Amino acid sequence: MSNTPQTEQPSVTLPVLALVFCVLFFPIGVILSIVSIVKFGSANGSTAKTLSIIALVVNILLPLPLCGVCAAVAIPNFVKFQCRSKQSEARHNLKQLYVGEEGFRAEHGRYDSDLAALQFTPTGTQVRYVYSVLSATTEAFVAEARGTGDMQGDVWTISQGNDLTNVTNRCD
Repeated sequence: MSNTPQTEQPSVTLPVLALVFCVLFFPIGVILSIVSIVKFGSANGSTAKTLSIIALVVNILLPLPLCGVCAAVAIPNFVKFQCRSKQSEARHNLKQLYVGEEGFRAEHGRYDSDLAALQFTPTGTQVRYVYSVLSATTEAFVAEARGTGDMQGDVWTISQGNDLTNVTNRCD
């Protein structure tokens, strides 16, 4: 029998809890892993020290892929929302053009294709569409908003029946 004292191995409970909490409750997992490293940092070659380091690394690296997944989901939805918000300019201005056409018809008995005669000026801080009246007769008219710049390819029309249509939708 040998009289060499046996050193007791540190318990791995704290580092294991740190690993579990990193998945369930992120901030608690970080705190537990730091406490575990401080407690077992001087224990050479122990499983507890190794698990403590692994717990801290996992707690630090785990949020990175989660942020990437969140960004991958959020960015396309934001871009689509932004595009639809820009389309509201075309809808609003075509409704304004419709009111101008109806007012002109009430006075002159016909629709007109001259935007100045209709007293139509597009509103918006940055006008992203070119507006024109494609056809105007005594009975009917068709007006168009054609996207420019970042809204290139987006086309809206409105007619005498106040039928607003997105002919070519850039936001899909």
